[in-house]
This record gives sequence, C-alpha cells and structure tokens, in this order.
Amino acid sequence: MPSRVQLPKPLAWAGLDAGLIVALWVGFHQLRFGVEPEISKGPLIVIPLLVFLQWLLGAYAGLARRTLTVQDHFNRYLAACVAVVLILVVSYVVSGLSLDASIGRGFLIPVLLSGGCSLLLLHGLQGSSHFWQPQQRWLVLAEKQERRVLSQELEHGGCDVPAAVEWRPLSGAAPIPDFLPELLKLQGVAVGRGSVIAEDQEVLLRWQRQGVVIRPLAEWALHHLKRYPPGLLQQLDWTEQLERLSGPRSPQRFRLKRLVDLLLASAALPALATLLVLTRLSPKVAMVQSPCAGIDGQVFGQWRLGGSRWLERTGLAALPQVLNVLGGEMSLVGPRPVSPEQQNHLCDLDESFELRLLIKPGMTGWGRISGPAPQEVDALRWELGRDLYYLARGSAALDLWILFRAGSSLLAKSLLGLIQWR
Repeated sequence: MPSRVQLPKPLAWAGLDAGLIVALWVGFHQLRFGVEPEISKGPLIVIPLLVFLQWLLGAYAGLARRTLTVQDHFNRYLAACVAVVLILVVSYVVSGLSLDASIGRGFLIPVLLSGGCSLLLLHGLQGSSHFWQPQQRWLVLAEKQERRVLSQELEHGGCDVPAAVEWRPLSGAAPIPDFLPELLKLQGVAVGRGSVIAEDQEVLLRWQRQGVVIRPLAEWALHHLKRYPPGLLQQLDWTEQLERLSGPRSPQRFRLKRLVDLLLASAALPALATLLVLTRLSPKVAMVQSPCAGIDGQVFGQWRLGGSRWLERTGLAALPQVLNVLGGEMSLVGPRPVSPEQQNHLCDLDESFELRLLIKPGMTGWGRISGPAPQEVDALRWELGRDLYYLARGSAALDLWILFRAGSSLLAKSLLGLIQWR
C-alpha cells in the first residue's frame, strides 16, 4: 500500500515561504517598474532574516502541525517585521548610513508586503491540506463528565477544523506510553480539568519538546469547534467563567467596539431613513418598541418595524435597531436580543444562558451567521455555544467578518424578497 503523505517539516515550510516571498517580490517589482529587480545584498539579507525570525517564533512549526490560526500567524509575522526593521535601524545607525537607503531602493516595503501575502497563501495551503493529507489527530485526557460533554458536541456539530480524537481518562489508566505520538501521528494533547499524574506529566513534557502541542480542553474546543460547550463552563466557578469570557469586556476592547458601533450605525442612518419613508406608504407597517434584556440584565426598549411579513423575512425589520446601537443599549455584533421573560426562561433551562448578558445584545452575531444548528440539536443551546465562543474570542477583526457575512446575507435576502414581491 502507498504510504501516507506526511506534512512538511518546519524547515520545509520555511523554505517554501522564502521561495514565495522571492517570487512575489519579483512580481511586485515587475508590475511597478516593468523590469525584473537586480540582485542586491539588501533583499538577500532581509528575506532570510524575516524567515529566520518567523522560524524562531514558531510560525513554521505551527504550519507543520496545523495548530495556529491566521491571527496567530499574523502576530508572529508582525513581530518578525518589527524585529527586521529594528535590526536594520540599529545596523544602519552603527554603520552611519540612513534607512532611506533601503526604503529608497524600493525593496524593504515590497519584501515585507510580499511576506504578508506569502503568509496568507501558506495559511490557506495549510487550511486546505486536509483534502489531500490526513486530518489532525489529538489525544484527549478527560474524565467521564468532560468526555460526555465533548462527545455530544462532536456527535451533533462535528469539528470546524478537521480532527480525529483518541480518548484516555485522566486517572485510573496505565501510564502514557512514550511512543504514542509516532504511533498515532499526534498533533497534540488536549487536557481536561483534573490532576495529571507525575509520570504522565514527564511524558507530556518530553512530547512538548518534540513539538507536540499541549492545550487545555476548553482551548481545544474553542479552536476546533468554533463554539464553547456550555457543559465545560458549568464546571468552573464564577470568577473562572468571567476570566474565560472577558475578551469583549476589557476597557480597551469596549472603547474600540463602541467606536466601530457609532461609525457604522451612523453610516446606516440614511438607509434607515429611506426605509422609514418607504414604509410610510403602508398603513400596516409601524415602528414598535418592545422590552429587551441588555448587558448585565438591564432592560431597554428595542426598536423594530412591525406589521410586514416581507420585512421580517428579509431581515429589514431589525434595521431600526441602529437607534439602539447609537443609544448605547445594543451593539452591532453580540448575542441575540431577547425579552426579559425569554431570558429568564432560558436561564431556567441552562444557567449558562446568563453568561450572554456579559455583553450587549447585537443586531447580528457569531451564533446567527455561522450556520444553522443540526436538526436534532436544540437551536438555542447550539447558538449559546457560538455566543460563548464570541465572548471568549471576540475581536475587532471577528466583528468585521461577522458584519460582512451578515451584510451579504441581508442583501441576498432583500433582493430575493423583492423579486418574490414583484
């Protein structure tokens, strides 16, 4: 039988990255000046230095094991670029030259831009590698309760990142054999809550030095499921839950999110005014206000357009919520807005629903644009897991991606609804 194709080693990824940077740099130079660049010592120093720094930062090890997100790769690349510039600045100051010699010759900025494009290409190649290479394999060390929660999540929703899971209890099993990573071709080990025996700790630390990734089970779920199973959160106390889900609540993140809300909601006001003028032609359509549970349980009046099935079907009925966004009661991105009665009912079903109140409700959210729940799963509980993921991993970049997806969906629904109406 033919042997399985193995992922390239980190040095192979580094070599591929260097080749792509050279090819892209030559292409950019050709487009800008119409001629191929001359070989000079500047690019011959910068490109290997940029690749070497990314190798030191673990970017290529992450590519080889498919364990880093595009944000992780970008952070490493940005750190490498800053280091390259600092090294050049120091070397030019020592030699008495000006950094303009590098920028003026037109190679530093194009080379760094080529490195960013190469990063995206490599990450895309890595992300689609499961089409021709075996999926990731992970060893999960967890007790029965955590295993039951995660098994249900995998059975109902599967993994967003292709992965196969091997189970092993945290306690009551024989020591972990040292040869397991090679036998199972492991990318990493996900460890649940509990004490790992000393013998297993030593083995795991040796594996880590060999490149096997060791992750908490909750972090593994966030990365591979793109949702946070509520059952894993219920095992944490309140302060631990708050720490895990405090991403969008930091003061800096809150101010940035508020600024984006104000800018984009203000830009949507002309569209809202146009819609209100058009709906005035129909006596059935009216602006209505209903109570909604906001951040930390505060109740506010949520604006909507009522009386038209077409508006509801296209999603335009929710457009007046930009007034709530401008008023600071809602955000453009967040959990689904519900009434206080609905929120209390949800909390009676599962205490984890109370965690949705840690941030403002949103006009759209990760739970609503990331795909419908499987038919056999409770849709609200499925969406809760997605909302908890947003609470743990919310960022400006994720907000913009969600808004882009939601805007595209709204446009498609509106056009389809207009065609059907006509």
